[in-house]
Amino acid sequence: MKRVLLVALATMLLGGGGAEQAMAQKFELGVRAGVGSQNMNVESLGLFMNGKARLGWNVAAVTRIRLIGFGDGILGAGLFFQPEVVYSQSSIKGNHSVFSPAGDAASTGTVGPSAKLRMKTVDVPLMLSLKVSLVRVQAGPVINLMNNLSEDGKKLELLPLRAPVGYALGASADLFGLTLDARYHGEFKKLKYTQSGLEEFKSSLSSWSIGVGIMF
Repeated sequence: MKRVLLVALATMLLGGGGAEQAMAQKFELGVRAGVGSQNMNVESLGLFMNGKARLGWNVAAVTRIRLIGFGDGILGAGLFFQPEVVYSQSSIKGNHSVFSPAGDAASTGTVGPSAKLRMKTVDVPLMLSLKVSLVRVQAGPVINLMNNLSEDGKKLELLPLRAPVGYALGASADLFGLTLDARYHGEFKKLKYTQSGLEEFKSSLSSWSIGVGIMF
């Protein structure tokens, strides 16, 4: 009887450990840090026009949930859901452009001196990741939670320059316990505004980034 109880207890412990290991393989948390650049293109009316970003940096908290698949490492394959929270910071060099008064088309788009802007963003990519061996191909929508511009430490109050939802495309590789990640973030269409029947104001932002992460 004692032997039966010991065998049953050992089976439960081993089974529980196997379940925990399976769960760990299906759900992972991690962090990533990297560098990138963000380009801004504003047409017609706007405060800044055709700005180009210098190299910036970003950090991210990453969750990876396996939906279907098997194995790990070189022999692993599967489909993953990968929600993230990404904070990015970069600087942009652009030209001032003054909004014309209502009905005064002559001063529309008057360009002033160049300015150096600092951009801070918080994004939530909701990526689907297809893994084959050590390589992952990723795509999904990106929700923009924050997009702040400042000049010389002073926050600029602007019309929204980014759409609330964009997209990201990328690829990553798992090597030596690290994840190497590269991706492009774009927008489905430009934002458009009109002011007192004047010419349309169009704005779009795009960015690329590369980073290194670790999953726990």
